[in-house]
Amino acid sequence: MKLAHVNSKRFAEYQPYIDTLVLPIGTIEAHGPHAPLGTDVIIPKKLAERIEQQLSGRIWTAPEISYGHCFHLREFPGTIDVPARVFADYVYAVVASFARWGLKNVVLLNGHGGNIASLGEVANRLTELGLHVLVSNYWVDYREAIAAIAPGVGHAGEDETSLVLAADPTGVELELAGEANPIHLPRVRYPGLDRDLYPDGYSGDPAQATAEKGERLLELLAFQIVNEITSMWKQNS
Repeated sequence: MKLAHVNSKRFAEYQPYIDTLVLPIGTIEAHGPHAPLGTDVIIPKKLAERIEQQLSGRIWTAPEISYGHCFHLREFPGTIDVPARVFADYVYAVVASFARWGLKNVVLLNGHGGNIASLGEVANRLTELGLHVLVSNYWVDYREAIAAIAPGVGHAGEDETSLVLAADPTGVELELAGEANPIHLPRVRYPGLDRDLYPDGYSGDPAQATAEKGERLLELLAFQIVNEITSMWKQNS
């Protein structure tokens, strides 16, 4: 059930039957000259819709959290950076409030790499409330399967640009896409690292992206995440 479209009366009626929350999480961040700032929100939101279609009746699909922690691209125009601690506390508070209404399972459906560390901490804290928590970082969790469809992985590269083309092409200007060198994160952090890592705000070869590849990726990712959710249910039965 899409939480934002349910009134309080219906919420109370459905509450005994719904024990799982799917919460899309992303950020507003530069994705090169060709992809929208909201790429990391658009993709998990679309994935949540696909999951909803398959598991409707047992999950609340919550409105997305659109702002996250953006260390590496915070100097690029349009990037909104929330400090990691503030972000973690906010996500925890949101889910903890949901837990008051009988939730047992939570899926943090993350679309942004900068959120990973914070969401790992959030998951640990939520287990102290008795919750089962799945943190889904789909581009990491299913990297090999993604590369079989879109070999050019990267930040706003072939894979991510294909996904956003399929999810919502509004704001995509593929004609502006070129090819950037792969990223190798150094062990030493220093001022100006952002621009050295991402001179143009992206990596990979987004010019190879297509909506058809993106549709195949959405189907693959939704299938994999649904399997993980149903496995979590079995563990928590």
